Amino acid sequence: MSSKHSFQYSRVNLGVLLALATSAAVVLMPASATESQTPDAAPVALQPLAEQVERINVSGRLLSSAAATAEERRQQPYVAELLGMEQISRAGDSNAASALRRVTGLTLVKDKFIYVRGLGERYSSTLLNGAQVPSPDPTRNVVPLDMFPAGIIESMVVQKAYSPELPAAFGGGNVNIRTVSIPREEIFNFSIGTGYNSLSSDDGLDYQGGGDDWRGKDDGSRGLSAGLTQALDQYGSLDVVKIAQGLGGVSADNLAKAEAINRSLGLELNRNMDFRKKSIGPEYDGSLSYGNRFDIGQTVFGLMAGVSYDKSSENFKEQERYYSISSGNNLTPLNRYDDIRGTEHQVKLSGMLNFGLEWDENHRFETSSIYLADTKDELKIKTGDSIETINEQNRENEDYSVLYEERTMLTNQIRGRHTLTFLNDLALDWQYTDAKAERYAPNEVEYRYVRQLANDGSLENRTMRRSDNAAIYQFGTLEDNTENASWNAKYPMTLGDTELTLSTGYAYFERQRNASTNRFKMDTRGFSNEELSQAYSAIFSDANISNPAKKFLLSDVTAQADDYVAAQQTDAAYAGVEATYDMTWRVNAGVRYEDFRQVSIPLNPATGAIEGNLSDFPRQEDDLYPSLAVTWMQSEENQYRFGFSETVVRPDLREVTPVLFIDPITDFKVIGFSGLKSTSISAYDLRWEQYLDSGSNYSLGVFYKDLTNPIEAVELKGSDGNLLMSFRNALGGEVYGVEAEALQKLDMFEGSVGELMDNFFVVSNFTYSESEIEIESLGETNLTNLKRPLTGHSKYVVNMQLGFDSDNEAHTATLTYNVFGKRIAFAGIDGKDDAYEQPFHSLDFVYSYNVLPEGTIKVSAKNLLNKDVEILQQGEILQRREQGRSVGLSYSQRF
Repeated sequence: MSSKHSFQYSRVNLGVLLALATSAAVVLMPASATESQTPDAAPVALQPLAEQVERINVSGRLLSSAAATAEERRQQPYVAELLGMEQISRAGDSNAASALRRVTGLTLVKDKFIYVRGLGERYSSTLLNGAQVPSPDPTRNVVPLDMFPAGIIESMVVQKAYSPELPAAFGGGNVNIRTVSIPREEIFNFSIGTGYNSLSSDDGLDYQGGGDDWRGKDDGSRGLSAGLTQALDQYGSLDVVKIAQGLGGVSADNLAKAEAINRSLGLELNRNMDFRKKSIGPEYDGSLSYGNRFDIGQTVFGLMAGVSYDKSSENFKEQERYYSISSGNNLTPLNRYDDIRGTEHQVKLSGMLNFGLEWDENHRFETSSIYLADTKDELKIKTGDSIETINEQNRENEDYSVLYEERTMLTNQIRGRHTLTFLNDLALDWQYTDAKAERYAPNEVEYRYVRQLANDGSLENRTMRRSDNAAIYQFGTLEDNTENASWNAKYPMTLGDTELTLSTGYAYFERQRNASTNRFKMDTRGFSNEELSQAYSAIFSDANISNPAKKFLLSDVTAQADDYVAAQQTDAAYAGVEATYDMTWRVNAGVRYEDFRQVSIPLNPATGAIEGNLSDFPRQEDDLYPSLAVTWMQSEENQYRFGFSETVVRPDLREVTPVLFIDPITDFKVIGFSGLKSTSISAYDLRWEQYLDSGSNYSLGVFYKDLTNPIEAVELKGSDGNLLMSFRNALGGEVYGVEAEALQKLDMFEGSVGELMDNFFVVSNFTYSESEIEIESLGETNLTNLKRPLTGHSKYVVNMQLGFDSDNEAHTATLTYNVFGKRIAFAGIDGKDDAYEQPFHSLDFVYSYNVLPEGTIKVSAKNLLNKDVEILQQGEILQRREQGRSVGLSYSQRF
């Protein structure tokens, strides 16, 4: 990667940006410009899936849909996988993430993030109708795919081989989620459903004002109060000396006043945080959608609108440990929490409004507005030992925590597609997308009680920890704003037996981020044991906080650089050519140029001043990214593909900012590293595909990726019983493997058995791959293995689906199985082996029955094998989470 120019913004002056950052401004850049969209595929791929289904003579709704998406995949010039709406619904998948885990070579992590060919989520990217959208998760650059409900999806394309129309930040694959704007006919659908998890047979956890809020919105009791905000603005800190200085000077009188002000600010926090038990009811969901088209001569106007709602409360059980290593390579626990129980209350709401105008067959305009909201309220009690109590026989901790967060994303998009007949059918498409993602996490609370046990294990007493940080409150906000636009042009030509298409395009992407965190701690050192044995709300009652004799103290402990502002801009242009010779050979070649600029500026939480050296923050990269794809169409049934590309994977904004945060996937503490380099990737693909008239199809492929400077998560020294992770570049790495897939109709039998089996089909895929990275010994971390597999890489991924369609299409059933090989969760240090997440065997079943014309009952069962998620280190449990079995019942009606 080259840096040919000093860092500068073409549309904004860096000095202005830094001035804005100094005052902690929310807006970093002017709202000018544009981003990248994947252009539409070959002409046959542009046609709606339903129209393709009509031309494929196979029986069964799902088999037809699967065959239709296979036909679109065949027309793609690059290696890609597709999922249609019918396939997603058939498997009972409720969102994009759970549907994608059935795609060849893909695995799902924490029900949110997709790993492609064993590469972590940083190596995948997401587009919405061809446009990049921001992530409401501050710890990830990629969008959590569980936020996209199945009801708004028409189809999804997973492109595994890079093409120059896509952003160059391409690792393992790109997911393009496509929605519909002009339906084929008037439709009106509604559905209602309910579900239940086996772990919810026990009572769940709740607190006053939490958990059961059906709106998924904070009622105002959780947010940072006006009094606290004003005090921080006025004094810069809640430190008594700072407040006294703000009152005119450090005198005895002012210190007394400052202490009184500090106590009054303690009253501003929500202290009604006592946990209580509450019965857990079943989850329920509903959706409503309407679409129509209006034909006015050659002009067609269409609209599609939908809304969905999902509310659930589920219990979970976990184990959590952390180890040191002793002589003889034996692990000695530093933390041991074998009894972790909690409840996650979740509300999801989505809305979509799309319009389409087809002026004539050559001109089409579409708009799309999508709103996604996901609110989680997680309560957890951990009983066990920390490093302070691990060697004390009759003493243990009881830790309480509340994590409440609202994640939202709003996307507005306008796009067009045109064929200019007066210019030899020049094809032109364009799009403009404006999007905002927000994360609002108020009133995160942690506190600890210490339990004294008798020799027989019974509880003798239980008191809150006497400490200056007996309770921790955290308030976090993040806002990402993006604007992007792109245009693509394709010009067809004919030279003898060769059909040529010249293509070019331009894309612009702009992101602005503002993130802030406030963290406070409360002091109990002046409280008696009797007072500390009370409930949380009683300990921190108004009377106790206001009593000077208790010496209560509220302190702000917001770390340096917990607040930061950041921005990204990318200008890109590409050129390419597609040449098809004698309908036998097709060659696609192109190159993309990207100029990438980024700045991430940590701020002092008290003053808003920039922390650190300004020269460390800007990043600028510009380079060329070539791609080549060759397809040999041997016959109507068989074709062979070869692909080559060079791409990049850049570190996320959070990863290059020295900010301490909690990873919501692992619960580990993580701090960014400003010295991270981007990862360069060279990729090769070779694949055979066969498509039969029956709808059955098969493929077999091999792939190889060479990585320079891959980014790895590493554990830092001095964790002292609490994992502290960061990011560093390895020297290099590689991933290579083989993948196969098949859709087979079971119609090869004769007689009565053949008549029965004719209604069954099998969809299966398998990926086997190897990976290795080499990383140098680092001063901050004593890595055990300097050569090892990539973090998150699984040697194998297996997906199998057995489907049944009755002749009259009234009954359908699907049994799906998924498993991935063990993968490194994080690398071991100080002689400890690497920690591996263990294989998870998932077996799900879905059955649907058309009880009325266009009315369907669906029954589903998930995790029938009742497997748990486990991370082991040298055979010892690091983390375990029980998943439980889930059942669901829904009814949908179409008019």
